[in-house]
Amino acid sequence: MPLLLTHLTNIEDAASRFPARVAFKIPQVNSQTDEIEQWTDITFHQFLLDIEHLARYWFHVLKETSDIPQRSVIALCFGGFKYLDVVHVYAISRAGYIPQLINIFENADFSVIQGPLEQANTRAFIHESGYSDIVQNIPIPCFTLVTIVHPNDYPLPGLPHVTGSDVAVIYQTSGSASAKSKIVPCNYTWLDGIVHKATRAHLDSANLDILVWHGSMGFMAQFSALISAIYHTSCMVQYKSGEPSTSELVDIINRCKTNKLFLFPHFLKKHIRASYMDPETLHALSSVDEIVYGGGSFGSDEEEEWAWKNGINLVNFFGTTECSGLLISDGLRKSRQNYLRRLPGSCFIKFIPISSDSDLLELIVPPEAPDCPDVSFRSSDGDYHTNDLFREVEPGSYVFCGRNDDWFNMQDCDLCDTKSIEDNVRSLCGDIISDCVVVGNGRPSPVLVVEVCSPPPPSCSVSPSINESELKIEIYHRIHPFHAARYPHERVASPDMIFVVPLGTLPRTVTKATVRRKVVEETMKEKLDELFSGNV
Repeated sequence: MPLLLTHLTNIEDAASRFPARVAFKIPQVNSQTDEIEQWTDITFHQFLLDIEHLARYWFHVLKETSDIPQRSVIALCFGGFKYLDVVHVYAISRAGYIPQLINIFENADFSVIQGPLEQANTRAFIHESGYSDIVQNIPIPCFTLVTIVHPNDYPLPGLPHVTGSDVAVIYQTSGSASAKSKIVPCNYTWLDGIVHKATRAHLDSANLDILVWHGSMGFMAQFSALISAIYHTSCMVQYKSGEPSTSELVDIINRCKTNKLFLFPHFLKKHIRASYMDPETLHALSSVDEIVYGGGSFGSDEEEEWAWKNGINLVNFFGTTECSGLLISDGLRKSRQNYLRRLPGSCFIKFIPISSDSDLLELIVPPEAPDCPDVSFRSSDGDYHTNDLFREVEPGSYVFCGRNDDWFNMQDCDLCDTKSIEDNVRSLCGDIISDCVVVGNGRPSPVLVVEVCSPPPPSCSVSPSINESELKIEIYHRIHPFHAARYPHERVASPDMIFVVPLGTLPRTVTKATVRRKVVEETMKEKLDELFSGNV
């Protein structure tokens, strides 16, 4: 049986081929001004040394001190945006354990992680120091992340024997596809497939691509992106913390010579809108080879049209936590349509009509695909049903049409496409709202919930003093022609069907900033009951 490729074999190979190439740029921030003064370079050789150093340390702590055997699940809880976080993920694997990546966000408590820990039979919990209040209730050994100090005298352990069906790493979803995050166990066959797909990524070993951090290391997007970057010995630039401001992103592009970006749609839209008014931002965004976006719907056509006209090469990417990347577009510089096509290495995926009379296709991953997820996620037919819907607009070319849960069953059992409503609102009302979401599953008609801009942007075409009632009427007038052409059960039929909430109050996933529709539906239940009280 051929050797299974993993994230560990990937870094060992890269460090042996190009030990002196820069793998990471770590910002050095002035504590007085909060500005980045310079970046510290970490080579591939140094990265591998740091992994092995912490692997020695954690094997000593977990096995020799706490008697936790190799192949046990060890939870790692951190923000996921720092070099030290990455080293810990790799080091726990190199020590012979199964890393379980957990993200805990602001105001969380033990109940958020209790289920994932119990499901994975987690044996120890390693966390950032800021999570001390949460971990006091965790009934397993808890440890704090450690810094990298060379050298130590602990031996580097051997790796235990594994097969393709053994679990290699456990991830969690962001919660954007459902109201709750869930654990995703990934085995070595799956991981081998992810590494093989990385060889086909849009990166160039000869040109020494320089990328930016994709998101939290606690989620699959950054993990798989890092595998691709390491395979191609590309450099990854770390932000100060979390998602960057537009000014920080422009600074990184200019000073680090960054040529490729990956951004979640919500954050990318902010940067593109900033380029409307700022020539320096526009020049920076148009100077990079490509800006890959994925993890949610881009929504409005306005930003994509602006990008196309101004030479910003947006590349549409589609993937899931369970399967990693599956589809990608050619980019706006090659095609204005920017349709999705199969990602090289994802040749097994299928598009199956959801019914005999529908042109909607569900993306399905069969069990023979290397990136098909754990059997616990597969249906009784053996396939993994993503619940993601597409239309084939040209042979082999697809547009994303939302998820099955973006299609409501209304009170009369007819379907309502919420995504198209939201995209229309973002396109027509982007100057007066920050974002929107449609709720009303099982109701007579959909209800639009909008988050207002405060203060209004310079491009806003209405008075800053507009009240809520006037705002609802303005939105309704703009979207009315679109809804007049829809079936009655799909229409936002009056301004009363529009709810207005303050900026920043729609519940979102932290990494992607995707609005959590099911949570909004639950919190708005009483208001929806009142609205439709005469119809039930």
